[in-house]
Amino acid sequence: MLAFRLTGLPDSRLPLYLYCVGTQEEKVLHRPDGFPVYQLFLSGGGEGQFRLPGKGTWTMGAGQVFIVEPGIAHEYVPHSKSKGELGYIGIGGASAGSVLQSAGLLQNEPYPISGFDIIWSRMTNLWHALDQGATEMWNTSTLIYQLILDIAQSKIPSTVDIGSVRPSKEQESTLTRSNRESDPSKDALDALTRAVALMHTHYQDDLLLKHIADAVGYSVQHLNRLFHHHYGVTGHQYMQRLRLQKASDWMDKHPRASVREAAETVGMEVNYFIRMFKREFGETPGKGIKHRNQLQMEKGTHKAP
Repeated sequence: MLAFRLTGLPDSRLPLYLYCVGTQEEKVLHRPDGFPVYQLFLSGGGEGQFRLPGKGTWTMGAGQVFIVEPGIAHEYVPHSKSKGELGYIGIGGASAGSVLQSAGLLQNEPYPISGFDIIWSRMTNLWHALDQGATEMWNTSTLIYQLILDIAQSKIPSTVDIGSVRPSKEQESTLTRSNRESDPSKDALDALTRAVALMHTHYQDDLLLKHIADAVGYSVQHLNRLFHHHYGVTGHQYMQRLRLQKASDWMDKHPRASVREAAETVGMEVNYFIRMFKREFGETPGKGIKHRNQLQMEKGTHKAP
């Protein structure tokens, strides 16, 4: 598995940029608020159902691609015996929609592509390059554009013209991390606001505080100082409490769900989730579920004639 990898703050001049990349095991993915950018899903061996409320439900099998547009609520539920990985690539930028549309990749359902293993390997190579700090934002813009071209050529005739939109060749921004950290006022507050927003967007993902710090252009230590100053907790504590609260809210809406399902919705390992949940709320999530079921039964009894 390739842990969720978030790229840095994109240069505003980039018409197309890589937002995130990674893979996850076959598990429930629930995004009621959608995703901030286009998300390209790759099914690497498993099978499950994608559901877009109000739009439809589709089965997605091995070797298929599905792109979900920004802000569209979606849910993925793997089949019970499905084993494999679900890859994802977040694509942002003012030209992202037009490039994907021109390439014929914005379909209303999952679709197969030839040479899937090659596309998957390029995704993993991109992840490793990011993990090693060897790829800059401007370079990843070129790589993600090439990946879109490759997928388009494996799905539709190569004669389709998608060369009218190309990444810019301008120089990368010279704004450095040290310059930002030296400003204790507006820049720091903007970074904290963006960090909190990223946590709320990606609480389901394997997102580390280091990834957030890199994305907002600060060191982990400096970001932790900002969190402690404004919220009285470290960045890690803030993110953990957010995940636990989101899980509690989810169980309120799904009283018959299992503890494992609740843990998976916030990207936490089950045993760790149980320990942290009890520490935060004073009871295990299992007791919480039983209590919710009891309340549901009592409501049903009161409604009966």
